[in-house]
Amino acid sequence: MIPVLDPRIIMCFGFCSFIPDSSQFSLNLYSRNNPYAGFVEFYPDISLIMKHLGVYVSMDAFNGRSRLLNSEDWNPYREYHLEIVDWSEEPVISKYPLFETLQYRAFGWFSYEDFTVKVGRDFLRISRSLRYPLLFSGYGYPLDWYYLLEGRYKFIKGYTGFSRVPSRYENKRLSFQRMEINLGFLNIGLTEMVIYTRDDTWKYANPFVLYYVVQRRESDNDDNLFLHIDASLNIFGFEIYGEFMGDDPSVFYGEGQAPLMGFTSGLRFEKDKNFFNVEGSLVLPFTYAHFTQKNTFDALGLPMATYLGQDYMAVYAFYSYGSLFLDAEYIEHGRVPFGLPFELSGMPPTDAFPRRPLSKWYRFGLGVNRLERDLGFALVRLAGRLGFDIVDGKLKPSWSFLWFIRTRWGL
Repeated sequence: MIPVLDPRIIMCFGFCSFIPDSSQFSLNLYSRNNPYAGFVEFYPDISLIMKHLGVYVSMDAFNGRSRLLNSEDWNPYREYHLEIVDWSEEPVISKYPLFETLQYRAFGWFSYEDFTVKVGRDFLRISRSLRYPLLFSGYGYPLDWYYLLEGRYKFIKGYTGFSRVPSRYENKRLSFQRMEINLGFLNIGLTEMVIYTRDDTWKYANPFVLYYVVQRRESDNDDNLFLHIDASLNIFGFEIYGEFMGDDPSVFYGEGQAPLMGFTSGLRFEKDKNFFNVEGSLVLPFTYAHFTQKNTFDALGLPMATYLGQDYMAVYAFYSYGSLFLDAEYIEHGRVPFGLPFELSGMPPTDAFPRRPLSKWYRFGLGVNRLERDLGFALVRLAGRLGFDIVDGKLKPSWSFLWFIRTRWGL
């Protein structure tokens, strides 16, 4: 089972959107880094579930202002496992005397046989990747979904969704549609997505149209289209997977246009208590951005896909035996900031990749992924990681600590 430390995010392959499996009320308290005064998060949640429908509501309040020795503030939305590298400044959302930010999720759903519809505010993950998802990672801000639909017929699945994107720009919307073919040992997925900011809010609300065709019938070309293809092959106990993400068809436009695309591939193996995953990824400069500067694939400045943004090459390895784990990562990140469109950069469309000057990271760590005990009235969980980073030739020790208490009452 792929290890997860944050219970708000349910890791899965393909289309992923969390739905609780029992009616309950719970209170949750986190601490990361400094177990006494570092990152603290408190959220109550409640779920009510009947035979074919249910609702879920949660409210997060957290404080991320941790100024510790050899430690920096991080953005908890981009946290993966215990620690994450942030390549950009965090946007200031709001300030409170006690908590820095408030966040919430609230959604309802109806499910019958092979059809599910969901409406509300929630995270979304579409990826087979452990570390570098190229479309929806599940670690950005939750989106306000007018609908999420899922249906299946035999070995074919279909998904579609339409949402409001939290943004400083008005009328920012996102729509996607996806088809999966599962042949048992082989799974193939094709996803089309569009981001747009315009007065015609409902342009892509129809879940049965092709976005590319709709866009080409308009007089403007301001909408940001994406194509995502993923596949996985299960053979001899190993899973081999890969993703391709094309940012608009601009890669086919010819000279004078920067190629906008990304690739991720990996291999994983799981048997008994052993879990191993190695993964490589690269995303070219200017990918996810758009010349309008409004239709970037972000929510309030944070990528909805891989936490590294773009203009990078990276390799990640993770091995765990039971609760113990080792991880290692190598990153080359270029100078192109996330969200900068090629048309406004003044840079040549192709150049050395990643763009110089580079930032190089070597990251190593070992730790305990999950120690937990169910006391009946509460679930207690501990985790920790010790390691070091070599950042542009400078050695930086890194450490993380997480404790988690969850109390719950059945309804």
